[in-house]
Amino acid sequence: MRNLEVGMSRRGFIGGTLTAAVGSLSGHLVEARAPASGGQSPMPALSLDSLKPTGALDEAYWWKVRSQFNIMDGFTFMNNGTLGPMPRVVFEANERCMREIMEDPSNGSRAEDVDKVREKVAGFVGATSDEIALTRSTTEGMNIFAHGLDWKAGDEVIFCTHEHGGGIGPYTTLNKRLGVNIVHVEIPSPPRSIDQIVGIYEKAITPRTKVIMVSHITYVTGLVTPVKELGELAHRKGLLISVDGAHPVGMLDLDLKTMGVDHYAAAGQKWLLCGTGTGVCYVKRDVQDRIWPLMGPPGDPKRGARKYEAFGQRDVPDVLGMTAALDLQLAVGKKQIEARDRELSTRFRNGLKNIPGVKVWTSNDPSLSAALTLFTVRDIPMANVQKAIMNRDRIFVRTMGTGNLNGCRAATHLYNMPEEVDRLLDSIKYVSENASRYTSTVG
Repeated sequence: MRNLEVGMSRRGFIGGTLTAAVGSLSGHLVEARAPASGGQSPMPALSLDSLKPTGALDEAYWWKVRSQFNIMDGFTFMNNGTLGPMPRVVFEANERCMREIMEDPSNGSRAEDVDKVREKVAGFVGATSDEIALTRSTTEGMNIFAHGLDWKAGDEVIFCTHEHGGGIGPYTTLNKRLGVNIVHVEIPSPPRSIDQIVGIYEKAITPRTKVIMVSHITYVTGLVTPVKELGELAHRKGLLISVDGAHPVGMLDLDLKTMGVDHYAAAGQKWLLCGTGTGVCYVKRDVQDRIWPLMGPPGDPKRGARKYEAFGQRDVPDVLGMTAALDLQLAVGKKQIEARDRELSTRFRNGLKNIPGVKVWTSNDPSLSAALTLFTVRDIPMANVQKAIMNRDRIFVRTMGTGNLNGCRAATHLYNMPEEVDRLLDSIKYVSENASRYTSTVG
Protein backbone atom coordinates (compact mmCIF):
# COMPACT_ATOMS: atom_id res chain seq x y z
CA MET A 1 0.00 0.00 0.00
CA ARG A 2 1.48 3.42 -0.85
CA ASN A 3 0.68 7.09 -1.06
CA LEU A 4 1.78 9.50 -3.74
CA GLU A 5 2.56 13.18 -3.49
CA VAL A 6 2.83 14.72 -6.93
CA GLY A 7 3.71 18.27 -6.02
CA MET A 8 0.24 19.69 -6.72
CA SER A 9 0.48 22.32 -3.97
CA ARG A 10 -0.87 25.80 -4.51
CA ARG A 11 1.28 27.01 -1.60
CA GLY A 12 4.47 26.67 -3.61
CA PHE A 13 2.64 27.30 -6.84
CA ILE A 14 1.27 30.71 -5.96
CA GLY A 15 4.16 31.61 -3.69
CA GLY A 16 6.63 31.44 -6.54
CA THR A 17 6.35 32.36 -10.18
CA LEU A 18 4.04 30.47 -12.48
CA THR A 19 6.86 29.63 -14.85
CA ALA A 20 9.03 28.18 -12.12
CA ALA A 21 6.20 26.11 -10.69
CA VAL A 22 5.27 24.61 -14.02
CA GLY A 23 8.86 24.09 -15.08
CA SER A 24 9.62 22.10 -11.95
CA LEU A 25 6.87 19.63 -12.86
CA SER A 26 7.03 19.45 -16.62
CA GLY A 27 9.70 16.79 -16.89
CA HIS A 28 8.44 14.04 -14.62
CA LEU A 29 6.26 13.22 -11.65
CA VAL A 30 7.73 13.54 -8.20
CA GLU A 31 7.86 10.01 -6.79
CA ALA A 32 7.96 10.93 -3.10
CA ARG A 33 5.39 8.69 -1.41
CA ALA A 34 4.07 10.77 1.46
CA PRO A 35 0.67 11.45 3.01
CA ALA A 36 -1.31 14.44 1.81
CA SER A 37 -0.87 17.55 3.92
CA GLY A 38 -4.57 17.82 4.66
CA GLY A 39 -5.39 21.05 2.88
CA GLN A 40 -4.22 24.32 1.41
CA SER A 41 -3.12 27.55 3.03
CA PRO A 42 -5.95 30.10 2.92
CA MET A 43 -5.19 32.39 0.02
CA PRO A 44 -7.34 34.96 -1.77
CA ALA A 45 -8.83 34.12 -5.14
CA LEU A 46 -7.10 35.48 -8.20
CA SER A 47 -9.02 38.13 -10.09
CA LEU A 48 -11.21 36.85 -12.89
CA ASP A 49 -9.36 39.11 -15.32
CA SER A 50 -6.14 37.28 -14.48
CA LEU A 51 -7.82 33.97 -15.41
CA LYS A 52 -8.85 35.12 -18.87
CA PRO A 53 -6.66 33.43 -21.49
CA THR A 54 -4.24 35.81 -23.19
CA GLY A 55 -2.37 33.26 -25.26
CA ALA A 56 -2.04 29.54 -25.76
CA LEU A 57 -3.98 27.38 -23.32
CA ASP A 58 -0.90 25.43 -22.28
CA GLU A 59 -0.33 23.57 -19.02
CA ALA A 60 0.99 26.73 -17.39
CA TYR A 61 -2.42 28.30 -17.92
CA TRP A 62 -4.30 25.28 -16.56
CA TRP A 63 -2.03 25.24 -13.51
CA LYS A 64 -3.18 28.79 -12.91
CA VAL A 65 -6.81 27.62 -13.02
CA ARG A 66 -5.94 24.69 -10.77
CA SER A 67 -4.52 27.12 -8.22
CA GLN A 68 -8.03 28.38 -7.50
CA PHE A 69 -9.12 25.15 -5.81
CA ASN A 70 -8.41 24.03 -2.25
CA ILE A 71 -8.01 20.34 -3.07
CA MET A 72 -5.62 18.65 -0.63
CA ASP A 73 -2.01 18.24 -1.65
CA GLY A 74 -1.22 14.80 -3.02
CA PHE A 75 -4.91 14.00 -3.50
CA THR A 76 -6.50 13.56 -6.94
CA PHE A 77 -10.26 14.04 -7.04
CA MET A 78 -12.07 12.49 -10.01
CA ASN A 79 -15.66 12.36 -8.86
CA ASN A 80 -16.84 15.75 -10.06
CA GLY A 81 -19.94 13.95 -11.36
CA THR A 82 -21.17 13.75 -7.77
CA LEU A 83 -19.82 16.94 -6.22
CA GLY A 84 -17.44 19.46 -7.70
CA PRO A 85 -15.04 21.31 -5.40
CA MET A 86 -16.01 24.94 -4.95
CA PRO A 87 -13.36 27.33 -6.30
CA ARG A 88 -12.07 30.07 -4.01
CA VAL A 89 -13.90 32.85 -5.81
CA VAL A 90 -17.24 31.11 -5.19
CA PHE A 91 -16.48 30.25 -1.58
CA GLU A 92 -15.46 33.83 -0.87
CA ALA A 93 -18.60 35.20 -2.55
CA ASN A 94 -20.80 32.91 -0.44
CA GLU A 95 -18.96 33.86 2.73
CA ARG A 96 -19.22 37.57 1.95
CA CYS A 97 -22.96 37.37 1.28
CA MET A 98 -23.58 35.37 4.45
CA ARG A 99 -21.67 37.93 6.50
CA GLU A 100 -23.63 40.82 4.96
CA ILE A 101 -26.98 39.18 5.72
CA MET A 102 -25.94 38.40 9.29
CA GLU A 103 -24.87 42.04 9.76
CA ASP A 104 -28.11 43.40 8.23
CA PRO A 105 -30.93 40.84 7.88
CA SER A 106 -33.49 43.47 6.80
CA ASN A 107 -33.22 42.35 3.18
CA GLY A 108 -32.29 38.71 3.66
CA SER A 109 -34.19 37.50 0.58
CA ARG A 110 -32.16 39.70 -1.83
CA ALA A 111 -34.90 39.24 -4.46
CA GLU A 112 -33.43 41.74 -6.90
CA ASP A 113 -30.02 40.13 -6.67
CA VAL A 114 -31.55 36.69 -7.18
CA ASP A 115 -33.20 37.95 -10.36
CA LYS A 116 -29.81 39.17 -11.59
CA VAL A 117 -28.48 35.64 -11.06
CA ARG A 118 -31.45 34.31 -13.04
CA GLU A 119 -30.61 36.63 -15.92
CA LYS A 120 -26.97 35.55 -15.91
CA VAL A 121 -27.91 31.87 -15.80
CA ALA A 122 -30.33 32.38 -18.68
CA GLY A 123 -27.63 33.92 -20.84
CA PHE A 124 -25.21 31.16 -19.88
CA VAL A 125 -27.52 28.34 -21.06
CA GLY A 126 -29.20 30.09 -23.99
CA ALA A 127 -32.62 30.86 -22.53
CA THR A 128 -34.66 33.86 -21.43
CA SER A 129 -34.86 34.81 -17.77
CA ASP A 130 -38.60 34.02 -17.60
CA GLU A 131 -37.78 30.42 -18.58
CA ILE A 132 -35.39 29.87 -15.64
CA ALA A 133 -36.29 28.78 -12.12
CA LEU A 134 -33.44 28.72 -9.60
CA THR A 135 -33.92 25.48 -7.70
CA ARG A 136 -32.05 23.52 -5.05
CA SER A 137 -31.10 20.48 -7.15
CA THR A 138 -31.58 18.63 -10.41
CA THR A 139 -34.01 16.34 -8.60
CA GLU A 140 -36.25 19.25 -7.68
CA GLY A 141 -36.24 20.40 -11.30
CA MET A 142 -37.20 16.94 -12.53
CA ASN A 143 -40.08 16.81 -10.04
CA ILE A 144 -41.34 20.23 -11.11
CA PHE A 145 -41.90 18.98 -14.64
CA ALA A 146 -43.09 15.43 -13.91
CA HIS A 147 -45.59 16.34 -11.19
CA GLY A 148 -46.58 19.57 -12.93
CA LEU A 149 -48.15 17.86 -15.94
CA ASP A 150 -51.74 16.61 -15.99
CA TRP A 151 -51.60 12.81 -16.25
CA LYS A 152 -54.26 10.19 -16.56
CA ALA A 153 -54.14 6.43 -16.07
CA GLY A 154 -52.54 4.69 -19.04
CA ASP A 155 -50.37 7.64 -20.13
CA GLU A 156 -46.81 6.55 -20.83
CA VAL A 157 -43.37 7.95 -20.20
CA ILE A 158 -40.28 6.50 -21.89
CA PHE A 159 -36.83 6.45 -20.33
CA CYS A 160 -33.77 4.22 -20.46
CA THR A 161 -32.49 1.80 -17.82
CA HIS A 162 -29.55 4.07 -16.94
CA GLU A 163 -31.56 7.02 -15.65
CA HIS A 164 -30.77 8.52 -12.26
CA GLY A 165 -33.09 8.08 -9.29
CA GLY A 166 -33.73 11.81 -9.22
CA GLY A 167 -35.38 11.57 -12.62
CA ILE A 168 -37.01 8.18 -12.13
CA GLY A 169 -38.47 8.94 -8.70
CA PRO A 170 -41.40 11.16 -9.67
CA TYR A 171 -42.53 8.75 -12.39
CA THR A 172 -42.41 5.84 -9.96
CA THR A 173 -44.77 7.84 -7.76
CA LEU A 174 -47.00 8.73 -10.71
CA ASN A 175 -47.14 5.06 -11.64
CA LYS A 176 -48.38 4.04 -8.19
CA ARG A 177 -50.58 7.06 -7.63
CA LEU A 178 -52.20 7.63 -11.02
CA GLY A 179 -51.44 4.54 -13.11
CA VAL A 180 -48.93 6.22 -15.41
CA ASN A 181 -47.06 3.51 -17.32
CA ILE A 182 -43.27 3.45 -17.44
CA VAL A 183 -41.69 2.14 -20.63
CA HIS A 184 -38.00 1.22 -20.35
CA VAL A 185 -35.60 1.15 -23.27
CA GLU A 186 -32.16 -0.45 -23.23
CA ILE A 187 -29.27 1.49 -24.76
CA PRO A 188 -26.09 -0.49 -25.55
CA SER A 189 -22.93 0.47 -23.67
CA PRO A 190 -21.46 1.89 -25.75
CA PRO A 191 -23.98 2.43 -28.57
CA ARG A 192 -23.00 2.32 -32.24
CA SER A 193 -24.41 5.67 -33.32
CA ILE A 194 -26.86 8.51 -32.74
CA ASP A 195 -29.26 6.91 -35.23
CA GLN A 196 -29.27 3.68 -33.25
CA ILE A 197 -30.22 5.53 -30.05
CA VAL A 198 -32.98 7.56 -31.70
CA GLY A 199 -34.33 4.41 -33.37
CA ILE A 200 -34.58 2.63 -30.02
CA TYR A 201 -36.69 5.43 -28.54
CA GLU A 202 -38.84 5.72 -31.66
CA LYS A 203 -39.76 2.03 -31.56
CA ALA A 204 -40.95 2.46 -27.96
CA ILE A 205 -43.43 5.23 -28.78
CA THR A 206 -47.13 4.30 -28.75
CA PRO A 207 -50.35 6.34 -29.03
CA ARG A 208 -50.32 6.58 -25.23
CA THR A 209 -46.84 8.08 -24.95
CA LYS A 210 -46.83 11.55 -23.39
CA VAL A 211 -43.21 12.26 -22.47
CA ILE A 212 -39.70 11.15 -23.33
CA MET A 213 -37.48 11.62 -20.27
CA VAL A 214 -33.76 11.36 -20.90
CA SER A 215 -30.44 12.24 -19.31
CA HIS A 216 -28.35 14.50 -21.49
CA ILE A 217 -25.34 12.70 -20.02
CA THR A 218 -26.09 9.47 -18.21
CA TYR A 219 -24.57 9.27 -14.77
CA VAL A 220 -23.76 5.57 -15.28
CA THR A 221 -21.59 5.35 -18.40
CA GLY A 222 -21.25 9.02 -19.30
CA LEU A 223 -23.15 8.56 -22.57
CA VAL A 224 -23.93 11.89 -24.22
CA THR A 225 -27.47 11.28 -25.41
CA PRO A 226 -28.53 12.94 -28.69
CA VAL A 227 -31.02 15.24 -27.00
CA LYS A 228 -31.55 17.52 -29.99
CA GLU A 229 -32.46 14.58 -32.23
CA LEU A 230 -34.69 13.05 -29.54
CA GLY A 231 -36.41 16.41 -29.10
CA GLU A 232 -37.12 16.54 -32.82
CA LEU A 233 -38.51 13.01 -32.61
CA ALA A 234 -40.69 13.90 -29.62
CA HIS A 235 -42.15 17.00 -31.24
CA ARG A 236 -42.72 15.19 -34.52
CA LYS A 237 -44.84 12.71 -32.57
CA GLY A 238 -46.64 15.37 -30.54
CA LEU A 239 -44.76 14.55 -27.32
CA LEU A 240 -42.83 16.54 -24.73
CA ILE A 241 -39.17 15.95 -23.87
CA SER A 242 -37.82 16.37 -20.35
CA VAL A 243 -34.05 16.34 -19.87
CA ASP A 244 -32.08 15.43 -16.77
CA GLY A 245 -29.13 17.75 -17.30
CA ALA A 246 -27.30 17.14 -14.04
CA HIS A 247 -23.90 16.97 -15.76
CA PRO A 248 -23.61 19.12 -18.88
CA VAL A 249 -24.00 22.63 -17.41
CA GLY A 250 -20.44 23.69 -16.67
CA MET A 251 -18.98 20.88 -18.76
CA LEU A 252 -20.41 21.45 -22.24
CA ASP A 253 -21.04 24.66 -24.16
CA LEU A 254 -24.85 24.52 -24.10
CA ASP A 255 -27.59 26.43 -25.89
CA LEU A 256 -31.01 25.18 -24.81
CA LYS A 257 -32.87 27.08 -27.52
CA THR A 258 -30.80 25.39 -30.21
CA MET A 259 -31.38 22.02 -28.54
CA GLY A 260 -35.15 22.56 -28.72
CA VAL A 261 -36.07 20.82 -25.45
CA ASP A 262 -39.21 21.54 -23.43
CA HIS A 263 -37.63 21.12 -20.01
CA TYR A 264 -34.08 20.88 -18.69
CA ALA A 265 -33.10 20.40 -15.04
CA ALA A 266 -29.48 21.00 -14.04
CA ALA A 267 -27.25 20.90 -10.99
CA GLY A 268 -25.14 23.69 -9.57
CA GLN A 269 -22.95 21.54 -7.34
CA LYS A 270 -21.41 19.40 -10.06
CA TRP A 271 -19.61 20.83 -13.11
CA LEU A 272 -20.75 24.41 -12.50
CA LEU A 273 -18.92 24.26 -9.13
CA CYS A 274 -21.50 26.34 -7.22
CA GLY A 275 -21.74 24.19 -4.10
CA THR A 276 -24.66 22.16 -2.80
CA GLY A 277 -28.25 23.36 -2.70
CA THR A 278 -28.13 25.02 -6.11
CA GLY A 279 -29.86 24.06 -9.33
CA VAL A 280 -31.40 25.34 -12.54
CA CYS A 281 -34.76 24.40 -14.05
CA TYR A 282 -35.52 25.53 -17.59
CA VAL A 283 -39.14 25.38 -18.72
CA LYS A 284 -39.78 26.56 -22.28
CA ARG A 285 -42.15 29.50 -22.28
CA ASP A 286 -44.47 27.77 -24.76
CA VAL A 287 -45.21 24.88 -22.37
CA GLN A 288 -45.37 26.68 -19.01
CA ASP A 289 -49.17 26.83 -19.14
CA ARG A 290 -49.19 23.00 -19.15
CA ILE A 291 -46.96 22.60 -16.09
CA TRP A 292 -48.34 23.39 -12.64
CA PRO A 293 -46.02 24.54 -9.85
CA LEU A 294 -44.80 21.78 -7.56
CA MET A 295 -45.56 23.93 -4.49
CA GLY A 296 -47.61 26.99 -3.64
CA PRO A 297 -50.35 28.69 -5.69
CA PRO A 298 -50.85 28.29 -9.45
CA GLY A 299 -48.70 31.35 -10.02
CA ASP A 300 -48.98 34.38 -12.25
CA PRO A 301 -48.13 33.53 -15.89
CA LYS A 302 -46.51 36.97 -16.17
CA ARG A 303 -43.84 35.79 -13.71
CA GLY A 304 -42.78 32.99 -16.01
CA ALA A 305 -40.71 30.22 -14.46
CA ARG A 306 -40.50 32.13 -11.16
CA LYS A 307 -43.82 30.45 -10.29
CA TYR A 308 -41.86 27.21 -9.80
CA GLU A 309 -39.85 28.72 -6.93
CA ALA A 310 -42.61 28.82 -4.31
CA PHE A 311 -40.68 26.59 -1.91
CA GLY A 312 -40.24 29.06 0.96
CA GLN A 313 -36.88 30.27 2.21
CA ARG A 314 -33.86 29.64 0.02
CA ASP A 315 -30.14 29.64 0.83
CA VAL A 316 -29.48 33.10 -0.55
CA PRO A 317 -25.65 33.09 -0.24
CA ASP A 318 -25.40 29.88 -2.28
CA VAL A 319 -27.69 31.26 -4.99
CA LEU A 320 -25.85 34.57 -5.22
CA GLY A 321 -22.56 32.68 -5.27
CA MET A 322 -23.67 31.20 -8.59
CA THR A 323 -22.73 34.53 -10.17
CA ALA A 324 -19.09 34.01 -9.19
CA ALA A 325 -19.17 30.45 -10.53
CA LEU A 326 -20.60 31.62 -13.85
CA ASP A 327 -18.12 34.49 -14.05
CA LEU A 328 -15.26 32.03 -13.51
CA GLN A 329 -16.54 29.79 -16.28
CA LEU A 330 -16.99 32.74 -18.62
CA ALA A 331 -13.50 34.05 -17.80
CA VAL A 332 -11.93 30.74 -18.78
CA GLY A 333 -14.43 30.26 -21.62
CA LYS A 334 -17.20 27.70 -22.08
CA LYS A 335 -15.67 26.31 -25.26
CA GLN A 336 -12.23 26.12 -23.67
CA ILE A 337 -13.57 24.25 -20.63
CA GLU A 338 -15.40 21.73 -22.80
CA ALA A 339 -12.27 21.19 -24.90
CA ARG A 340 -10.13 20.69 -21.78
CA ASP A 341 -12.59 18.26 -20.20
CA ARG A 342 -12.72 16.28 -23.44
CA GLU A 343 -8.95 16.34 -23.87
CA LEU A 344 -8.39 14.80 -20.44
CA SER A 345 -11.12 12.17 -20.78
CA THR A 346 -9.90 11.17 -24.26
CA ARG A 347 -6.40 10.78 -22.85
CA PHE A 348 -7.85 8.56 -20.16
CA ARG A 349 -9.96 6.37 -22.46
CA ASN A 350 -7.12 5.97 -24.94
CA GLY A 351 -4.86 4.86 -22.10
CA LEU A 352 -7.39 2.34 -20.83
CA LYS A 353 -7.37 0.64 -24.25
CA ASN A 354 -3.77 -0.42 -23.63
CA ILE A 355 -4.36 -2.06 -20.25
CA PRO A 356 -5.12 -5.81 -20.48
CA GLY A 357 -8.20 -6.89 -18.55
CA VAL A 358 -9.88 -3.48 -18.63
CA LYS A 359 -13.24 -2.91 -20.30
CA VAL A 360 -14.44 0.59 -21.17
CA TRP A 361 -18.21 1.08 -21.17
CA THR A 362 -18.07 4.64 -22.48
CA SER A 363 -17.89 5.45 -26.17
CA ASN A 364 -14.79 7.23 -27.48
CA ASP A 365 -16.90 8.90 -30.16
CA PRO A 366 -16.93 12.63 -29.22
CA SER A 367 -20.59 12.89 -30.21
CA LEU A 368 -21.48 10.22 -27.64
CA SER A 369 -19.07 10.98 -24.79
CA ALA A 370 -17.55 13.83 -22.84
CA ALA A 371 -15.91 13.97 -19.40
CA LEU A 372 -17.26 10.85 -17.64
CA THR A 373 -15.76 7.40 -18.22
CA LEU A 374 -16.91 4.04 -16.84
CA PHE A 375 -14.46 1.14 -16.71
CA THR A 376 -14.15 -2.31 -15.15
CA VAL A 377 -11.00 -4.21 -14.21
CA ARG A 378 -11.27 -7.94 -14.90
CA ASP A 379 -13.77 -9.48 -12.47
CA ILE A 380 -12.61 -7.46 -9.49
CA PRO A 381 -15.51 -6.01 -7.45
CA MET A 382 -15.80 -2.30 -8.11
CA ALA A 383 -15.48 -1.36 -4.44
CA ASN A 384 -12.16 -3.20 -4.29
CA VAL A 385 -10.89 -1.40 -7.39
CA GLN A 386 -11.91 1.96 -5.94
CA LYS A 387 -10.25 1.24 -2.62
CA ALA A 388 -7.08 -0.14 -4.18
CA ILE A 389 -6.64 2.99 -6.33
CA MET A 390 -7.25 5.24 -3.34
CA ASN A 391 -4.92 3.31 -1.06
CA ARG A 392 -2.11 3.14 -3.60
CA ASP A 393 -2.20 6.57 -5.20
CA ARG A 394 -4.72 8.74 -3.33
CA ILE A 395 -7.01 9.02 -6.36
CA PHE A 396 -10.74 9.08 -5.71
CA VAL A 397 -13.12 7.67 -8.33
CA ARG A 398 -16.71 6.58 -7.87
CA THR A 399 -18.13 3.05 -7.97
CA MET A 400 -21.05 2.40 -10.31
CA GLY A 401 -23.25 -0.69 -10.33
CA THR A 402 -26.37 -0.90 -12.47
CA GLY A 403 -27.74 -4.01 -14.15
CA ASN A 404 -24.77 -5.91 -15.56
CA LEU A 405 -22.32 -3.09 -14.83
CA ASN A 406 -19.83 -3.37 -12.01
CA GLY A 407 -17.30 -0.63 -12.53
CA CYS A 408 -15.72 2.63 -11.52
CA ARG A 409 -16.43 6.05 -13.00
CA ALA A 410 -13.79 8.72 -13.44
CA ALA A 411 -14.56 12.38 -14.09
CA THR A 412 -12.17 14.93 -15.57
CA HIS A 413 -12.77 18.66 -15.13
CA LEU A 414 -10.85 21.91 -15.54
CA TYR A 415 -8.94 21.53 -12.26
CA ASN A 416 -7.55 18.10 -13.22
CA MET A 417 -4.15 17.76 -14.86
CA PRO A 418 -2.72 15.31 -17.44
CA GLU A 419 -0.29 13.98 -14.83
CA GLU A 420 -3.24 12.94 -12.68
CA VAL A 421 -4.82 11.07 -15.59
CA ASP A 422 -1.55 9.24 -16.18
CA ARG A 423 -1.25 8.34 -12.51
CA LEU A 424 -4.76 6.91 -12.56
CA LEU A 425 -3.89 4.82 -15.62
CA ASP A 426 -0.75 3.56 -13.87
CA SER A 427 -2.80 2.67 -10.79
CA ILE A 428 -5.41 0.79 -12.85
CA LYS A 429 -2.68 -1.09 -14.68
CA TYR A 430 -1.15 -2.15 -11.37
CA VAL A 431 -4.52 -3.39 -10.06
CA SER A 432 -5.16 -5.32 -13.26
CA GLU A 433 -1.71 -6.94 -13.21
CA ASN A 434 -2.24 -7.97 -9.58
CA ALA A 435 -5.88 -8.93 -9.86
CA SER A 436 -5.63 -11.94 -7.54
CA ARG A 437 -4.65 -9.63 -4.74
CA TYR A 438 -7.86 -7.61 -5.06
CA THR A 439 -10.53 -10.12 -6.12
CA SER A 440 -11.89 -10.70 -2.62
CA THR A 441 -10.19 -8.19 -0.38
CA VAL A 442 -8.13 -5.04 -0.65
CA GLY A 443 -4.85 -4.87 1.21
